[in-house]
Amino acid sequence: MRKILAFTLAEVLLTMTIVGVVAAMTIPTLHYSRVKKEYTAKLKNFYSRMENSILDMEMDKGSFRDMKLPPSGEGFNWYMENIDPYMGHQYVDTTKKIVYYKDGSRLLTFYTGGCLDVNYDVNGDKSPNRQGYDWHRFLYCFTDGNREAWFGNKDIFFGTYGSGIKDAGITRAQMINQCKTTSTSYCTRLLQNDQWEFKGDYPLKF
Repeated sequence: MRKILAFTLAEVLLTMTIVGVVAAMTIPTLHYSRVKKEYTAKLKNFYSRMENSILDMEMDKGSFRDMKLPPSGEGFNWYMENIDPYMGHQYVDTTKKIVYYKDGSRLLTFYTGGCLDVNYDVNGDKSPNRQGYDWHRFLYCFTDGNREAWFGNKDIFFGTYGSGIKDAGITRAQMINQCKTTSTSYCTRLLQNDQWEFKGDYPLKF
């Protein structure tokens, strides 16, 4: 008689268990890596497009140095009048004052303080909607003093939420510490320093 070789039910179940454990360990890592790459690509694209839009705006309207900080509550209108014609959008929610882009990201907040603060949300309306995770803080600064303070350079009009006068000279380790302990709004400055990449020591995990 010929002997038939086959797996027992116990062996099949054990194999499936091992495969399940390996998948549970690797799939979250692969997903996190994919999300980080997606966020990096969107941040790079947003920042590059914004810089080009400001240059185009200056060609038509003159230097940003001649512009005035919009009054409180008017930041959204200032953006729509001066930047959006060059930046473009897919959809604008005028009630909530949110600008949606074609890649699924959005721009919101438009808070007038010393500068005009905006939040760039890389994944649109999806959660967690938290600073340093999917929200990243940027500023339009209208005076030499504020540009020097936030960006370390009075010739920069749009940039990341920096760290005051010392911003131009702080180390990467200090940027990490600020992102981790001072305010997650500072995390955008760290990402800019790292060419918008979420490196292994990025303090926030999402």
